[in-house]
Amino acid sequence: MTEQDIIIWLKDDSGKEYILYPATKAENIIGTFDKSKVGLDNVPNVATNDQTPTFTEASTRANIASGEKLSTLFGKIKKFFTDLKTVAFTGSYTDLSNKPTSMQNPNALTLSMNGSSTSYTGASTASKSWYAPTSVGTAGYNLISNGSGAPVWQQPPYAVCSTSGNTAVKTVSISNFKLTTGVRVLVKFTYEHTSSTAATLNVNSTGAKNIVVHCGTDNIFVKDYFSWLAGETVELVYDGSYWVAIASDMRFITGAQSATVVIGTTKTQGFCDFRCDGTNDAECFNKAIKRIKTISSRNPPKEGSMTWRYGGTILVKTGVYNINSTISIGQSITRDIFTFKGEGPFSTWIQTKDLQCFMKNFDSLCFKDLYLTCDGLNEGPYFDSGDNLTFENCYISVRNSTSNVGVFADLNTQYTGEDPGGGSSGELQQGCFVLRGSTMTIKTLSTSSNCFSGINCGVLKVDDSEINLFNNSNSTSFELNFAYLAMTGYISNSIIHCSGKSSIVNSGAINITGNVIYLHSSNSRIYHYNTSITEVGGVFNANTVYCAYYVYLRCATITGNKFLKLNEYQSNSVACYLYNPCSASITGNFFHGGASGTWYIDAASKGSLNVLCNNYKGTLAVRNTVTQNNAYNLSVNY
Repeated sequence: MTEQDIIIWLKDDSGKEYILYPATKAENIIGTFDKSKVGLDNVPNVATNDQTPTFTEASTRANIASGEKLSTLFGKIKKFFTDLKTVAFTGSYTDLSNKPTSMQNPNALTLSMNGSSTSYTGASTASKSWYAPTSVGTAGYNLISNGSGAPVWQQPPYAVCSTSGNTAVKTVSISNFKLTTGVRVLVKFTYEHTSSTAATLNVNSTGAKNIVVHCGTDNIFVKDYFSWLAGETVELVYDGSYWVAIASDMRFITGAQSATVVIGTTKTQGFCDFRCDGTNDAECFNKAIKRIKTISSRNPPKEGSMTWRYGGTILVKTGVYNINSTISIGQSITRDIFTFKGEGPFSTWIQTKDLQCFMKNFDSLCFKDLYLTCDGLNEGPYFDSGDNLTFENCYISVRNSTSNVGVFADLNTQYTGEDPGGGSSGELQQGCFVLRGSTMTIKTLSTSSNCFSGINCGVLKVDDSEINLFNNSNSTSFELNFAYLAMTGYISNSIIHCSGKSSIVNSGAINITGNVIYLHSSNSRIYHYNTSITEVGGVFNANTVYCAYYVYLRCATITGNKFLKLNEYQSNSVACYLYNPCSASITGNFFHGGASGTWYIDAASKGSLNVLCNNYKGTLAVRNTVTQNNAYNLSVNY
C-alpha cells in the first residue's frame, strides 16, 4: 500500500461525513467534528482533576475494595463520615455519649501514710495527709523529723559558744535541735573553762548536761585545770547522760600527746598548735611559750612543794624556722623549764641571721634533736640572762658578724638550783651549760678584732660531742674561746678541733678526760695561756692530743695522755712544747717527738713538776720549773 492508498473517514456531531486523502490538509476540513463517531461521546472534555463523579451513600459501613467503581468507593466513604460522632472531631469528653457515672473497684485499695491507713473502693472519695516541709529551707540544711507534723530544716550541728570562761553552764543555739541519745554537735569555745565548777552544755534550752572525757570507765569532768583552749572546736556526742568530748582540733582531745605545744610550718602535715610562715617565726615561738605557761598554771603545785616548776615541751616539727627577733622566755619564782624538741638535727632547722640575741630571761632551756644556725652573731649574748642551757643531739653552728666581742651564752654563774644536766635529785649547782651528743662549731670572720668569749657559766658539762673552733681573724691578738668563764665542770669523750688563735677553756677548773683534741695551729690551745694567771685548772686525763707545736695546759694532774705530732710526716727535728704554768703531777703519758725530736715540758717558772713514769720517743726534757722530779721516764722505739 502506498501513501496514496490511505483514506481517513471523519464524521462530525451533525452527522456530516468527511473523507481525508493523503493530500488533504487539515485546514481544508470544514464542519463540526462528531466525537461519537470515535466512541468519545460519554467522555467530558475537561482535565482529569476537574471531573465531577456522582455517587450515592452506601446503606451500611463496609470496607472499600480494589476494582470497585468510583461511585461505589465514594458511597462507602460517605457512609463512614456520616456515622462519626461529634467527639471524633472535638476530642472533648463532654461530647462523649453514654459517659460512666462511677468506677467502683471490687478490690479495695489501701492507702498508708504517716503510720495510718484508709481504704478506697471507688464508691466514695478517700484521702490521706502527708507531711512536707513548710518552706524551701536554707542551702546546706538537713530535713529532719519533728516528731509530729511537718518535717523541719535543721542547720549543720555547729555552734560558737561565747559563754565566759568562769561561767559553768555553757549555752549554744542550733535551730530545730532535738536532744536524743547519739546526737552529735561541734562547739567552738571562745574561752577556755576557768571555773572550778564542772562545765555543762545546754543546747537550745534542752537542759544543762555535764561535759566529760572518757578515761577507761571513768568520766573526767571539765574544770579549770582540765579544759579546752580558747578558740578550740570540740566534737561532743550525747550518751543519754553526759556530753562526751570525743575529738578536738587543738589539744583538748585530739592534740599530740608527746608535747605540750606543737609548732610546724605552713607545709607541715598533721596537728600543730601554731604554724610558722618562714618570715619572722619568733611570734609563733612566743605564743607557744605563753600557752605552756597557761596550761601549766591550771594545776599549780601545793604550797610549800619542793619542786615548784612549770614548763613543758615544745615540739618543733620538720621544717626551717627563721627567727628575726629576740624570744623572751620570762623568768618567775616558779623556775620554769622549757624544752624545744625537733624531729632530728637534719630535719628541724632553727636559724637566725645578724641577730644579737636569740633567747633571754630564762630559767632552764633544753634543745633536743634539731639544728641551730646562728649566721652572723651581732655581738650577743645569743643566749642572755639565763640559768641553765642544754643541747642534746643537736648541731649548733655559730658565726660572728661584727668586730665586736661575741658571746654565745651568758649564764648566771651565781645561781644554785636543781641540776638540769643530769645531777642527782636535789644536787645544788651553779648555772649550767650542757652539751651532750651534739656538735658545736664556732667560726669568726677574718675582720674580727675582738675576742669571742663563747660561754660563761657556773658549770660546764660536755659529753660525747664534737667542738670545732675556727678562728679566721687576721688579728694576732684576737682569741676565740669555747668556755670563757666556767667555775667547774668537765669535757669528756669528745672530739675537739682548734684552728687559729683559740682555746677550749679560758678559766675554771674543768676536767678534760677521754677526748681526742686537734690543735691545728701553733696558737691553738687547750687552756688559755697567760703566765700572769695563777688559777689551777682541773684534771687532764686519758686524752689524745695532736699538735703542731704547742700544747697549753693549766692542770694539777696530767696523766694517761698521748701527745702526738699533728702531722706524722712532720720533721723529727721539730720540737714540741707542753706549757703548764702551775705545779703538776705529769705521769703515765706518752710523748711522741719523732726519732730525734724533743718534747719540752715547761712550767714557766710558776710551779714544781713531777714528771714520772712517762713514755716518749725522741727526747723528753723538763725546764723552767721551781723544782722538778724527772724520773722513771722510758724512751720507746715505736
